[in-house]
Amino acid sequence: MHPYYVQQLFNELRMQSDKIQQLEKRYGELQSEIEHLKNKKSANIGPINYHFEQLKIEKLEGTLNIGINPNEGNNFEEVMVNGQPIGTNEAENKALYEKIHPTVKQYVQEEVPKQLAYLASERNLNMNPQFIHMVTQDLQQQMDGRINEYLGQMPKLKERSETDEEVCNSIIKQIQVDIDIAVKRHMEFNINEG
Repeated sequence: MHPYYVQQLFNELRMQSDKIQQLEKRYGELQSEIEHLKNKKSANIGPINYHFEQLKIEKLEGTLNIGINPNEGNNFEEVMVNGQPIGTNEAENKALYEKIHPTVKQYVQEEVPKQLAYLASERNLNMNPQFIHMVTQDLQQQMDGRINEYLGQMPKLKERSETDEEVCNSIIKQIQVDIDIAVKRHMEFNINEG
């Protein structure tokens, strides 16, 4: 065999050997990184901001658990929101809910069809009565959750300065604003899509 070929073969083997060593080193680094990730159990999640007025949900099924880690073994009785146990305002919230619900329901049944008709005429569109019915039904289905959401954000009776009537009026006004925004956005979305 010619010495040139032997030298070339030797150089090729040395390059292959260096490459194998690099790959083995990288493999070891990846293995240790995987072990580190396996041993790390906590995840840091930043603040989550919800913008419900931007949502359009036709059908929602299943269970969603937010803020409860199944590994911690906490019971629902131990769950705290803003440093207070959940369910402490239940009786008070139920009474306020009973005052708020009829007003919001009436607003959805009477004002939303008027808003849709006005927005349609403003844009020279023909409004299908089934579409109006679908939108009002969808809003009515979301109404209970929205009322309970705002009631859940209220401080306890002994900690707040507003009367029940002021609280009810404030929540009703906020829900009406949310509904108005949702209707306008829904119309804009359907016009842009259609």
